[in-house]
Amino acid sequence: MRQQAILRVVVGSASLCLGGWSEAVWAGGPAQGPVGVLAEPASGAARPRTLDEALLEVEREVPGFGGMYHDEKGRLVVRLVNATAAPAARRAIASVFGAERIPQAGVVTQPATRTFSQLKALQERLTPDVLALPGTVFTDVDEKSNRVAIGVEKAEARAIVERAIARLAVARDAVDIVEWGPINPTNVQSGWTPVGGGLQIETPGKYCTLGFPALQGGTLGFVSNSHCTQVQGGVESTPAYQAVAPWLVGTETTDPGYASGGSCPAGRICRSSDSAFFRGEAAIATYVVQTPGAFDLNISAWPEVTGKVLYPSQGQTVFKTGRTTGTTSGTIQWACATVNSGGTPHTFYCNYIATSATQNGAGGDSGSPVFFLNGNGVTLTGLMWGAGASPWNFGFSPLGGVQAELGVVPYCQGGVGC
Repeated sequence: MRQQAILRVVVGSASLCLGGWSEAVWAGGPAQGPVGVLAEPASGAARPRTLDEALLEVEREVPGFGGMYHDEKGRLVVRLVNATAAPAARRAIASVFGAERIPQAGVVTQPATRTFSQLKALQERLTPDVLALPGTVFTDVDEKSNRVAIGVEKAEARAIVERAIARLAVARDAVDIVEWGPINPTNVQSGWTPVGGGLQIETPGKYCTLGFPALQGGTLGFVSNSHCTQVQGGVESTPAYQAVAPWLVGTETTDPGYASGGSCPAGRICRSSDSAFFRGEAAIATYVVQTPGAFDLNISAWPEVTGKVLYPSQGQTVFKTGRTTGTTSGTIQWACATVNSGGTPHTFYCNYIATSATQNGAGGDSGSPVFFLNGNGVTLTGLMWGAGASPWNFGFSPLGGVQAELGVVPYCQGGVGC
C-alpha cells in the first residue's frame, strides 16, 4: 500500500500522563458483588474471556495449575503444585488458548505454592481496599513469583499497604509490595491519507495517537483513548483531526461511562479499557505505521493488520507506535492487573504494563496501537493509555477489553473484521 503525505507538523510533547483501567465482571469473579454497570458490546456478542478467566479455565481442567508466563528464552513456563500434571497442563493450555500458544522454544515447569484461583481470589480481596489508598498503582496476580503483587509509587506507601494486608488477615508470604512509579495518562505528528494506526490525531485541546482502524457493526472508524475525548466517559461527539485541524477524520460515537461500587476501589470509578470509538469521516486503511525506533518519527513501514490476540501473557514482548516516541517495545511484566491511573480517579481492570530498559512512552502517545510483529504484518493486542518511569513502562488496555466495551473488531488486511 502506498500512502500520500498531505502535511507534517511537529508539536511539543504534552505532559506525561496515563489513563485509567477498566475490567468487566469475571466469569467466576470478582468475589464480592458486581463491578457496576458496564457497556455491553454494541453487536450483542458475548464478551471474550480475559487472560485471567482463561487461566482459571485451565485450572478447572488441571487442578493445581498456578499460572504461566514466558521467560527470557521464549519458553512457556507453567507453574504447578504437582509436577506430574505437566502433560495434562500442556493439553489444557492448547485447548483453552489454542495450539499456537505453545511456543517453538517449548514448555517448562516450575513448582507452585498456590493455585491460580487462590491467588486470583486473594487479589480480588485486596484490590478494593488497597487501590483506594494514596500512592498505590496496581494489583496483579504475578505468575512469575506465584504471589500477588501490589505496586506502590514510593517506599513511604509501604506502611499503609502493610496495615491493610494485616487488617484483611491476608497471608503475608503470598504478597509482594513493589515500588513502581505512577502511570499517568498520556496525550498525542504526521499527516497521511488514508489514515491508519499510530498516526497523530488532534482533538480539542489535545494531541493523541490513532489506535487502530475498527469496525463497529457496519460502521468503519477507529479507536483511540477515552481520555483523548472532551470528557472521559460519555459521548460528546468529540471531533478528531489528522494530524491537526481542520482535516476531520473521525467523530466520537461510543465511550462508555465509568462505574463505582462493587469491586471498584472506594472513591474511584472503573472501566475495563481506556478506549473510545470514532466513526470514520475520511478514508481509513488497515495499516499500522512503524518507525525505525524510539524518538525517530520518520515512517519506515506501513505493515498491515493481519490478526489479533485478545489477551497476551506475562513475559511476552509487545510493540507500540505513538506520535511522540515512535515505535518502541516492552516486555509485559504485569498482565491482567487492576491499575490506578496516576493523578486521576480512574481505575482499570485487567490491563497490562510493559517495561523496558529505556524510555518507551511519553505524552502524546495516548491511544497508540500495541501489537506483535508477525513477519507478514502486525497482530494487534491492545491500546496504550499511558507511560511512566521507575522503571520505564507503558500501560495498555488489552484488545479483549476494548472489543467488549466498544463492540468493535479491528479492521484487518483485505478490508474485513478480524
